[in-house]
Amino acid sequence: MITVWRLRPGADKRIRSGHPWVFSNELSASPKGLIPGTPVELQDSKGQFLARGYGNPHSLIAFRALSFSPQDQEPTSFEFLQEKVLNSWKVRKAAGFRGSFRLAFGESDYIPGLVLDYYVIEQKGQKAQVFAAQLVTAGMNEALKEAEGFFKGLVEKAKALGLSEFSWDKTAVVIRNDVGIRKLEGLTVDDPRTIKDLPGFDLRDVEILLNAASDDGLVRMSCDLQEGQKTGFFLDQTHNIHLAVELFKNWAKTQEKRKLRVLDLCCYVGHWSTQITRALKSLGFEVEVSLVDVSKTALAFAKKNAEREGAEVIVHEMDVSTGLTELPSTYYDIVIADPPAFIKSKKDIPIGKHAYLKMNTQAFRVVKKNGFVASCSCSGLLEEEEFRDAIRKASLRNFSEVRSVLRGGHAADHPTLMQFPEGFYLKMYVHYVV
Repeated sequence: MITVWRLRPGADKRIRSGHPWVFSNELSASPKGLIPGTPVELQDSKGQFLARGYGNPHSLIAFRALSFSPQDQEPTSFEFLQEKVLNSWKVRKAAGFRGSFRLAFGESDYIPGLVLDYYVIEQKGQKAQVFAAQLVTAGMNEALKEAEGFFKGLVEKAKALGLSEFSWDKTAVVIRNDVGIRKLEGLTVDDPRTIKDLPGFDLRDVEILLNAASDDGLVRMSCDLQEGQKTGFFLDQTHNIHLAVELFKNWAKTQEKRKLRVLDLCCYVGHWSTQITRALKSLGFEVEVSLVDVSKTALAFAKKNAEREGAEVIVHEMDVSTGLTELPSTYYDIVIADPPAFIKSKKDIPIGKHAYLKMNTQAFRVVKKNGFVASCSCSGLLEEEEFRDAIRKASLRNFSEVRSVLRGGHAADHPTLMQFPEGFYLKMYVHYVV
């Protein structure tokens, strides 16, 4: 029988609105003694059904909902979770995603604890698919402890539905449980492991395929899907890159043919600069890309990616917190300021806000008049108003006359729920400097 937990009187308002979390102090009795990840039915103080999901007595978030329907009897079963992922896949396909994208985004896809990235890869003319999964809660860690069976069934169903062209023999599965957030659930931080390999493919240096920002084709990006940052690639900016590239193309059409200079700060493997290069080269411009990152490995991938699209590449291996003053003032036509999250916890907010101010101050210093600065933040704990304030101060420090001409955010493969504001984290503004 499924474990039943009840809420204190009056503690059911949020869960009734569709929010997927219940905190330990909202329960009518202590949840101690339950094995973390055990399936749980949640009831209100009068015993009426509210949701089913899983519990963790050692976490502040004691319950996470997988279903709000009493008909869903086994919410942690393979079949139920596979259907959840297939529904998410249909959303991505309906939104026009081809190639690689985020397939499951935790609570925002009604699958708390599962972050799943889907990659279409190509090597030596052969294509295949890779699933890179992060199991960040005890409930999902327990539900998918036999992960190979889960993914094999998922692949068979996806192919039958026409969502994927690949069978199991053309599939790799990488488990990326090397993320610190697992500690909050009492889980260990583990080394990446490949539970289904692809003979003939080297996942440490492989080309993934993504929707191109400037045309209807696919762009290739070399990266490490086995041990690279996150799941090997940062897919969350794809939508914002597409928005910005369209803006840059329209601007470029008003310019005389010349060499355009792009500065890509915290570039990782160069997604921004590679897509921008492809777009500007298609209009007949020469493109010089300056890549800045602290990782030598990431820079090597970024250089390869930008050069594949025809860029002249300059590499700067440096820490953006200290090294940006070395870059020339008013030199670049387009500056991308897309750092990793400067704010990991509430105690980091003051220092993190200053880091965004400092980085954007340098971005506005080095951009040319009549050029663009794209300012991004992936810190969920940074309120959008606070981010805008950092940008405002940064522009004033450079006496810049700045207009925000584009606002971005989450794409359909990183959806947000109105009832789950905690899922909103990504912010992007493009500014035109007069």
